[in-house]
Amino acid sequence: MMTVPEAIEAAKGHLTVVLPELNDELQLEELETPPFKSTWRFTFSTTLPNSAPATTLAQLVRGRRISKSVEIDSETGALLAVKNVAA
Repeated sequence: MMTVPEAIEAAKGHLTVVLPELNDELQLEELETPPFKSTWRFTFSTTLPNSAPATTLAQLVRGRRISKSVEIDSETGALLAVKNVAA
């Protein structure tokens, strides 16, 4: 089984290959290891590359932040799924 840091890097790597338009500032939001399953689920979020930095709270709330869920095999790190996260 992969270690947590190895799994995070594998999931992040798969996400940037599948969606290269995402910037390098992916943040890990959630990690789920369902019991009795051989998959790990990660949720990453980032701002879209064309978004201007927020200077006010209103801009921050309206920011163009997206979240993606990545599921990988816990043994091999193989990509199983990339999904949109419901807001």
